[in-house]
Amino acid sequence: MKKMLNIRLIMFLFVIGIAAFTSCTKMDDFKKYVEGGEISYTGRVDSLKIRSGRNRVLVQGLFISDRKVTKCKIYWNSRQDSLIVPVERKLSVDTLSKYVNNLFEGSYNFEIITYDAAGNASIPVVKSGVKVYGDNYAASLINMPVSDVSLDGTTATITWGGLDKSNGPQYMDVSYINTAGVKTKVKKLVNAATAILSDYKYRSTFDYRTVYLPDTMAIDTFYTAYRVGVNARTDVTATFIANPGKMNPASTTGTQFQPVSASQGAVVAGNAAIWRRLASWTSNAQANNWGTDFDTFGTYVQRTAENVTNFGTMSFEAGKNTTNTNLNTINNGKIYQTQLLPAGEYSMEARVGNASLASATSLSYFVANVGTQLPDVNALAAKPSLLNLADVNDASYTQIKPTATGLAYTISINFTLNRPTQVTFGFVATLLGNTSTNYYLKVSGVRMKSLAF
Repeated sequence: MKKMLNIRLIMFLFVIGIAAFTSCTKMDDFKKYVEGGEISYTGRVDSLKIRSGRNRVLVQGLFISDRKVTKCKIYWNSRQDSLIVPVERKLSVDTLSKYVNNLFEGSYNFEIITYDAAGNASIPVVKSGVKVYGDNYAASLINMPVSDVSLDGTTATITWGGLDKSNGPQYMDVSYINTAGVKTKVKKLVNAATAILSDYKYRSTFDYRTVYLPDTMAIDTFYTAYRVGVNARTDVTATFIANPGKMNPASTTGTQFQPVSASQGAVVAGNAAIWRRLASWTSNAQANNWGTDFDTFGTYVQRTAENVTNFGTMSFEAGKNTTNTNLNTINNGKIYQTQLLPAGEYSMEARVGNASLASATSLSYFVANVGTQLPDVNALAAKPSLLNLADVNDASYTQIKPTATGLAYTISINFTLNRPTQVTFGFVATLLGNTSTNYYLKVSGVRMKSLAF
């Protein structure tokens, strides 16, 4: 028994000895790392921000916790490049603000380390994925497209096209001449669909460029090249279109289409509306298909248009005439005016209030044609629409598509005249209806614009 106790005592003393030896070894190892005293870290930069720019960045931060800081070192390119910023602490909170210039375009990782006079360093503060912008970014920028520019009196309205907002567009610098002959500069935000230029001088042009900021913290803005010499289209409807109707039936301004006479008209079985002749527009016999025969009444009718009751519209309609069934078919019905137009660029618009043209052979077109007549439907379908109108029967046109009931839309045609030219504009339609089905085209208004040069 005594022998067993001695063995256990010897084992216990052996374990204690091993533990003591190990403890001494670890203490000796630690002493190797703290020779000369404990490790001392300098206070690091607080609230670090690195703002992107054009081939540069701006490093910003605060010195708060350590008044012994004497310099700050900015590293990038895996510490292959660096910049030293001397620091002289004067206040309880001092600022760091330093540009790093001459950087190539790309993405960077930055480290900022502070030091005291003894060379003690702070723990690094790291900012990763900092973008630097340059020529490649600048080359990717596009100017805001212009969809339309119209001039009404001295007020020019620019309608902008679409622009991708993810690249940082902020606003457009617009420069134009006002009515006093003075160059005026304004800023117009990209989020607005239109821009108004007040006191705009007639027969003048404007220039504009788009200004970009790559991100919300960027220090440099980028500019597209100026688009120069943009013309405003002047509304010349009152000059060149008689009885033009209203582009917006609900508008409180303007006058709806008017008939030649409010006392004459025709009502036939199957259609309770009163059909009359449209004032100031020429219409052929096929278009005037309401009454006892062709060339009686038609082209004007009062119907609900865009939620406006008893609104006067320019109209073609074929079908549901149970009295004279031969009048249910319109072949090349035409409604038009002829005007001598000066040289210039023109756009014409028409408001289609309602159109039912479901048959493949029921077609209608909005047309501007050189000469005193409108082409037939088949002639238009066999030739291209032209932008430059020079010779007789050159035409600019668009086919009118069906609409859902009550869903109005605007159609347009554009053309250029190099010299004063007689132009006939209006509508031509072939509509094949019957006693139970009618096809129709309802137009609320027509408008003409010309470039002011």
